[in-house]
Amino acid sequence: MSRRIPLFAAVFVLLAPIVISARPPTPAGATGSSPLDPELATPYLWRVVIQAPPHPLLTPTFRDGLRRDLLAALQPALGPLGTVEVVDLGEVPQNQWAPIWQQFVDNGFSALNCDPNRDLTGVKTHLLRVEFRDGKYHLEARQYDGFTGLGSPVVRKLAIQAPELVGRAAGMMIDRDFGVEGTVEPTAGRPDEAHIRFRGGQLGPVDRLVKKGDVFAVAKIIRTNRSAPPAARTATGKLIAPAAGSEPPAALTAEPREFTYLQVAELSKDRVARCTVLSRYLNPFPMDRAAVGYRCLKLTTVQSPVAVRLVGVDGKAATTPVASVRATESGFSKQLDQREFLNFENGVYRTSRPLSGVACVTIALGASKEARFPVPVYGSDPVNLQFEVDAKAEEKALFERAVLAVSDRVGSARYGQAACFDAVAKLTAARKNKEALDRAKAGFEAADTANLTLSEEIRQLRADVDKSPSAANLLDRSDEQLKSLRLTNTRLANHIKELDAVVTKENDPVAVGREVQAQALNARINLLLAGGEVEEALAAYDQLATLIPDNPEVKTRKEKLAAEWKPKDAEHAKARDYLLKTWPALATVQDIKDSLGPLRTATDVCKKAKDKYAFRRFLGILGGFPNKLLELTKDLDPNAAGDLKILQDVKSIGEVAAPLEKDLADFLKSIE
Repeated sequence: MSRRIPLFAAVFVLLAPIVISARPPTPAGATGSSPLDPELATPYLWRVVIQAPPHPLLTPTFRDGLRRDLLAALQPALGPLGTVEVVDLGEVPQNQWAPIWQQFVDNGFSALNCDPNRDLTGVKTHLLRVEFRDGKYHLEARQYDGFTGLGSPVVRKLAIQAPELVGRAAGMMIDRDFGVEGTVEPTAGRPDEAHIRFRGGQLGPVDRLVKKGDVFAVAKIIRTNRSAPPAARTATGKLIAPAAGSEPPAALTAEPREFTYLQVAELSKDRVARCTVLSRYLNPFPMDRAAVGYRCLKLTTVQSPVAVRLVGVDGKAATTPVASVRATESGFSKQLDQREFLNFENGVYRTSRPLSGVACVTIALGASKEARFPVPVYGSDPVNLQFEVDAKAEEKALFERAVLAVSDRVGSARYGQAACFDAVAKLTAARKNKEALDRAKAGFEAADTANLTLSEEIRQLRADVDKSPSAANLLDRSDEQLKSLRLTNTRLANHIKELDAVVTKENDPVAVGREVQAQALNARINLLLAGGEVEEALAAYDQLATLIPDNPEVKTRKEKLAAEWKPKDAEHAKARDYLLKTWPALATVQDIKDSLGPLRTATDVCKKAKDKYAFRRFLGILGGFPNKLLELTKDLDPNAAGDLKILQDVKSIGEVAAPLEKDLADFLKSIE
């Protein structure tokens, strides 16, 4: 678990103007390992799905010929690496359509964007729309890759007049975007290098599909709480995906890793590609609780001049050349070369020469601010890059970063305090009372010092809150968390007194050993109940009853606690189980967002039952749960559209969970 526990309301409340920094990777041997199966012996299943709106010239005979031409063009090109299937939507009952086919019909080619709610099937799907208008056959095609979750970046378009050439032209257009897939293996200690192991690489040569200089997009692969979809099969029933083990596998989904690309430097004889990593992040491949690794998809890039438009956080483009922009096709160079600088004209920065594959764009504002953006080269159309050039907006962003940093440290202090309670409980269980006392005292001092320091920093930040009025809520939230820190430290002080008495008796040669053990167990029970750990407290009562069997008070206290802990009914038991088991196990931002309704229902049921121990434990979970959000999002960039959507979801989670935490704390106080 990460050391940092930010506040629920703190997490990305001010996300719009802030770039989240990455953590550097930890060296761990020669290369980084991935729990993902690279599927070296798994063949591709490449489905081309034809949609042809009704037209007198788009007859069944024409479509059947198109299907045969596509198979004839694509299967030989794929060779031993897999199977090509061509599906005519008009010939398949709608209730047998794959979900992505229906999504395409409903929403067009945008449905093929990476969707974190879509389970990976391993099937590569190319959607081909054929229409006849203005005397020509108009073709549009785009791919969705079911191994990486990524869509091809552009919709290919072509117009053909002769009907006999449609199939051949469509085959050439689709083959261009096939995109070989692979599993990424980062090189430990080398954030600028990684290797790709290609899917199906053991089935045949991949050197026709992969060349030096090729560019690969990257996606983070995430394990969900859902069961995996059925294994992929061809139309004849042949199994494509790897066979499942004895336990049903979990479904995988994907998130694109924007502004992170791999460029092939060398393809070895064993069909592994050594790549240069081009990323705007210090840590290109962060791993969190849900992530199981990274996959990549080859992009079809070109050689072309590159155009860049700088936009602020408000979406407005810069109208004057206040920043300097330069680009190379060979990494981010620190050596300045005048040929690399882009010319500014009509709100757009343009290269004076064509670049090939990927443009490594560096944007600088004076000597203090610089950002790097790897940009695949698809053509000369301008690419929007978010880079704030307004001085006031930058000042606001800096202030908000300072506020977030303080809130993060408040969260860290709370987490450290919770870790102290946990450590003290374990030490007392092991009868290491002196060590438990020392740990408790150290935790108390650390929390007390953090409270004094952070309270002063928050006071100072409030003097500049006019720089960002929205930061005031975050400072208020930090103050609330410091109140919780102080309250919990008061409880810790009481436990320190109890432990001190136990240790004193342990050092007294006159004291009876059993009496000392009983006092230590009582101190442990009080510590456990303060955190809502009733099952462990009941087990400790059993130990206490064994130690002093003639003391009827122990039995009475245990029976009273067991009665209080017993669920009032089945609904209460289910609600408590959701709070303490189901909800903490959620592993994706989408799952957490979807859980907010059931979470409120479960808390209402437990409030009705006045379940104080469940709320004590749940408030501890809430205090640490935002760390999961940070682990899921710590390396996302709000300047990137895909990342911004996830960050906005996190913000909405915080807006619900923060008042819920306060409400439960107030309720618990009222019933105690």
